[in-house]
Amino acid sequence: MRRRHTVSHALGITTVLAAVLIAAAPVASAHHGPPYESGPDHEFGEMVDYPLVFPVQGAHTMRDTFFAGRCCEPGEIHHAQDIMAPKMTPVVAAASGIVKYVNWSRDPDPAPPDDRCCTLVIDHDDGWESWYIHLNNDTPGTDDGDGWGIAPGIAPGVHVDAGQLIGWVGDSGNAEGTSSHLHFELKDEYGIIVNPLEALLAGYTQPGRVAGANRYLTAIEISKRTHPDGADVVYVAVGVNFPDALAAGPVAAAEGAPILLATSTSVPAEAIAELVRLDPSLVVILGGPAAIADAVLTQVGDALPSAEVERRFGATRYETAVEASKAVFPSSVGTVFIASGEDYPDALVAAPSAAVGGNPLLLVRRDSVPDAVAEELERLGPSRIVIVGGTTAISSSVEEALDAFAPQVDRISGSDRYSVSAALSATEFPDGAATVYVAVGTDFADALAGGPASARDGAPLLLVSTYAIPPSVAAELDRIGPTEIVILGGPAAISDAVAFALDAYVV
Repeated sequence: MRRRHTVSHALGITTVLAAVLIAAAPVASAHHGPPYESGPDHEFGEMVDYPLVFPVQGAHTMRDTFFAGRCCEPGEIHHAQDIMAPKMTPVVAAASGIVKYVNWSRDPDPAPPDDRCCTLVIDHDDGWESWYIHLNNDTPGTDDGDGWGIAPGIAPGVHVDAGQLIGWVGDSGNAEGTSSHLHFELKDEYGIIVNPLEALLAGYTQPGRVAGANRYLTAIEISKRTHPDGADVVYVAVGVNFPDALAAGPVAAAEGAPILLATSTSVPAEAIAELVRLDPSLVVILGGPAAIADAVLTQVGDALPSAEVERRFGATRYETAVEASKAVFPSSVGTVFIASGEDYPDALVAAPSAAVGGNPLLLVRRDSVPDAVAEELERLGPSRIVIVGGTTAISSSVEEALDAFAPQVDRISGSDRYSVSAALSATEFPDGAATVYVAVGTDFADALAGGPASARDGAPLLLVSTYAIPPSVAAELDRIGPTEIVILGGPAAISDAVAFALDAYVV
């Protein structure tokens, strides 16, 4: 547990909030202004390990504002965490307990203590206490000071459960001139104000997000989700460049294998730990020495001395995809998916669709079919070829050339990578799907690692931008009506706002 022994520490914040006028509240504590007291269990401002439900249920931002300076009294500091969020974002009880105090005054000229709409306090079942301040006080869409910040039925003496709706984010009280936010305070059983930051972060869960701090750790989290009991085969692909990794999805899915990522010269320690946990009998390194060095094979072999470590690769990205296909897929497959090897988005969204049907994915150039790919198409003998991407990615002449390898050649295209992902989903999942995977369309790593996972769940993979759901994807989500959306990657890849917007499509 980390302690803070001084109250002079200050953090710069974007908006310095004026003092919250809660001292006049009937249950106010002397600890709301200096001198700040410590107690038998905790010092003032100490970080605590305390179970909380994250109180703001929507898109938000938060940084540590506990020791920020205040305006109104010498030595006064901010003794809470501000969670910035749009007005009317739902606020829920962070812990179960009795509502101790509610202020819902709408009086334009109230007498104290009824001048602080809208605030409430919950006395937890274990004796701790949480405060929720600056709840909404405007009619939504206005700034009229005549809104309602407290949920119906929330009144003193009412018992609430953790996660129960208690109000909505706003800018009531002295926060009228700031961005809307929830000011959240936490006190221990002796009334000592503690810093709830770590408890809030520990309690923060976002709908369906599978993520790590970077692409390598995200791949590990996906592996843990899909293979909690280990895996017989694991694929390792390079996480810094896409060409040799593009065909990994369908072959890994066909072998029931997760994909872990390495740099071109080494495997991160966390990925080595995950390999040891998975305890495979075979590790497939996808790509040649120019993409992923021999040192990676040595590192994996040292970590798993009883496992076979095998490299599958060709002289080019096209031949690497062919070698991967040869190792896994027999002849006479039903469908072969074809995508551009010169960029990654179409191949990424094609991989889960190919994998769900047990079909390979091969790569071509925009204006030609590489000889090795032609030979593999002859060997596979598909009854159908699906080209993923428009004519700017794969030309009409290539489409005509592919007619020689299958009696049916279909093209699935769109105006951009997002609409291609939506069109492929609509074509390959005409009856919808219970689960949809979502990845950012401006990088390849999360979608690459998530390909086998989405195939395992029989799910399409849709692409979004970091800060928006493209209209074509939104329409496809509406059509599918999933019961689960799995978001691949952290907020740097897919923002919190998009994550919560995606949750609205879950039925």
